[in-house]
Amino acid sequence: MGELGFFDLIIGFLLLITPVVFFHELGHYWVARKAGVIVEVFSIGFGPELYGWTARSGTRWRIAAIPFGGFVKMRGDEDAASTPGQDSAHVKGSFGGAGLYWRMAIVLAGPVANFILGILLFAIVYITVGKQVLPAEIGEVMPEMPAAEAGLQSGDLILEIDGIKIREFNDMRGLIIESPGKKLDFRLRRDGQELTLPVTPMPQFSEQLDITVGVLGVKSMPVNARVRMAPSTAVVAATSDAFHMSIMILRGLGRAVTGNIQKGEVGGPVRIAEISGTVLNQGIVPFILLTAVISINLGLINLLPVPALDGGHMAFFLIEAVLGKPLPIHWQAILMRGGIAILMTLTLFLVLFDLARLLP
Repeated sequence: MGELGFFDLIIGFLLLITPVVFFHELGHYWVARKAGVIVEVFSIGFGPELYGWTARSGTRWRIAAIPFGGFVKMRGDEDAASTPGQDSAHVKGSFGGAGLYWRMAIVLAGPVANFILGILLFAIVYITVGKQVLPAEIGEVMPEMPAAEAGLQSGDLILEIDGIKIREFNDMRGLIIESPGKKLDFRLRRDGQELTLPVTPMPQFSEQLDITVGVLGVKSMPVNARVRMAPSTAVVAATSDAFHMSIMILRGLGRAVTGNIQKGEVGGPVRIAEISGTVLNQGIVPFILLTAVISINLGLINLLPVPALDGGHMAFFLIEAVLGKPLPIHWQAILMRGGIAILMTLTLFLVLFDLARLLP
């Protein structure tokens, strides 16, 4: 953990995760209220309540002891995972009693809120501090490195790598880092002509990242100062960055599913706390950008079709839309509990993995 103390980790983690979870649950809450669904509990965290109050609407707003997420419990839900009760569809103001499309909207509202938060945070930084954009143009090619051996030249403008559009130099850097020893097809523009070159990044172990990364051997063009953007331009740029980041996150998930991922790329709550504490010490702007990244990440993860996640609920609703009737309640309950067990096991594994990594 370097010079970071336990207090730094806890403060960094709470400052990072609390607004991300709050906005996610606020999305569910807001659309549920619009649908006429009664929200009984709005909780940041799980477990025993540390502090709370009851609003006029009847919703119990609470902060709980275990800050690894949150939930909204709607009328008719049996638990925090929104497992439907046996008669929930017939209870007035219940989630199960809402129309199918309202239920879909309520479930999707959480991830959508995360994407909105990520975009807003990016835009706020671009408006107030500015954005430093490095064009995807090669400034210098190191001799006897993969780029030079492949024939890349100074002044080449990179358009695509393996079919993925490259908007700026950092897009290229990210793809190179995650592709050690893998042949990549670079589509580029040189002297007005487009051509494609195969390039294989050299594997090199990074002590800082604790993984083997790809190294190309190029430098960007000289860095320009940060440029502050008008609000409309900032929102467009932030949306583009969020979309591109989503693609990169999905690529990472794909590599994890296929087992093509290194142990240093795997991390859980302890790893997030370590990163958040480190970035918080670097300043408020890097921390805001990290919060945006985590928010977008959480939105995507929640869309996975795993029971107990929002994507699992959406899968149930799509089945209902096709069959014309919902899955039997007892099957939904079994699948939900199975999903919770999988998530808890995975979380425990990641915590143990993080702790083992930190031990000498």
